[in-house]
Amino acid sequence: MQFLADEPERVHLVNVTTTEDMTVLFNPASLGLKGDVKYGRHSPPGLDHEVLQYTGTGNRQLTGVEFYLDRFFAEAQPSSPDIRDFERFIWSLTVPPSGTGGVADTRPPRVLFIWPNLMTLECVVISVEFRWTVFAIDGSPLVYTAVCTLEEILDARRTSEQLRRGT
Repeated sequence: MQFLADEPERVHLVNVTTTEDMTVLFNPASLGLKGDVKYGRHSPPGLDHEVLQYTGTGNRQLTGVEFYLDRFFAEAQPSSPDIRDFERFIWSLTVPPSGTGGVADTRPPRVLFIWPNLMTLECVVISVEFRWTVFAIDGSPLVYTAVCTLEEILDARRTSEQLRRGT
């Protein structure tokens, strides 16, 4: 992952299946990380309160992450990225790749969300919304925002002690 050494201050999204990576032009202005703790609620007769029984912890979610794309800024960059390529990349994370078969394989690819010095999260795209706000005379977008919700994918049990240590 040489791209992390090249520009460690920017957010990167990596398609875990293909290893294609996308560096964002601007880091999101804010980031919300949400987690739910789930409890079953029981009301035994004669008690004046509910008894809570832990049933699990929900996956963490990065909610409403806004990626800002500006063609004028992109054209001023050395690599001059096509801002519409980011849109195609995000959409590609919402459907299964070709050639997959069976329930386990027929799913959209996982994405690695990397914000250096903040977090790395293996997740899937839960929702995406594009808002185009500035257009050229020919109708092509000059500025748009992609708003995504990403949900963490876990393949192993996590413990309180691991989270406390930051691992």
